[in-house]
Amino acid sequence: MKLQVAMDLLTTEDALELAGKVAEYVDIIELGTPLIKAAGLTAVTAVKQAHPDKIVFADMKTMDAGELEADIAFKAGADLVSVLGSSDDSTIAGAVKAARAHNKGIVVDLIGVPDKVTRAKEARALGAKFVEFHAGLDEQAKPGFDLNGLLSAGAEARVPFSVAGGVNLSTIEAVQRAGAEVAVAGGAIYGAADPALAAKELKAAIA
Repeated sequence: MKLQVAMDLLTTEDALELAGKVAEYVDIIELGTPLIKAAGLTAVTAVKQAHPDKIVFADMKTMDAGELEADIAFKAGADLVSVLGSSDDSTIAGAVKAARAHNKGIVVDLIGVPDKVTRAKEARALGAKFVEFHAGLDEQAKPGFDLNGLLSAGAEARVPFSVAGGVNLSTIEAVQRAGAEVAVAGGAIYGAADPALAAKELKAAIA
């Protein structure tokens, strides 16, 4: 299982600083949607140039103009680009077309999708490299949220998948047990007093 750091920061400088601390322990460096909106795709270029050996994920959360938006992100240096699972099939297919032209990959993010299992299978059939079972920050803040719903849906879908939303040292073993290919840790790394140590411990917890 790969470890992905989700950098929900707001400046390229902060992203480069964090990436520099944790790159040794992570496989995928994700530039979060707020970062891309605040700093632009030049942040993707900067991180890829600084860490050419890492998979760089532009969390675009594209909802329309799939081929165009994915193409822009791939040209900026992204290896993976996200498209929302709630978008039209043609949007996902367009993004996949761009990915194939660049020999890169599309991740379909199931945030807000009610029937995640069905949509995961559909997304994979449309050409997604993997599917992200994702609970956003707002959903995680609701009383009673836990990761088990995402994990059971991921295991049931039987497609390559990642899990994002509440991945930390106490849950990462369950994420791996569910069969995820990628564990996405955001706040557990960037919110830690020592992000490098947090990433190292998460990496070490992956069997």
